[in-house]
Amino acid sequence: MDTLRTATLLLAIVLTGCTTTRVASPTPEPAALPAATIAPDQRVVAYPHGRWLLYGDGTTASPYAWIWVPTGAIPPPPAPPAR
Repeated sequence: MDTLRTATLLLAIVLTGCTTTRVASPTPEPAALPAATIAPDQRVVAYPHGRWLLYGDGTTASPYAWIWVPTGAIPPPPAPPAR
């Protein structure tokens, strides 16, 4: 009886696809993405109760950082570059 249970379990696993397989990506990933510049109008996302400001230039010395500024507040200065 135990052999029948084991065989049934193995058959169920095989038939339901409980195995993992890797599928190759149809297109290769690019080695590097092209550099994109962000226009000044893309650095501010305004809402009635405040706005998001994008600081930085996307480099490791000055990475991008979104800062929330409530309406009526003065935006903080950008963070100093990391050393």
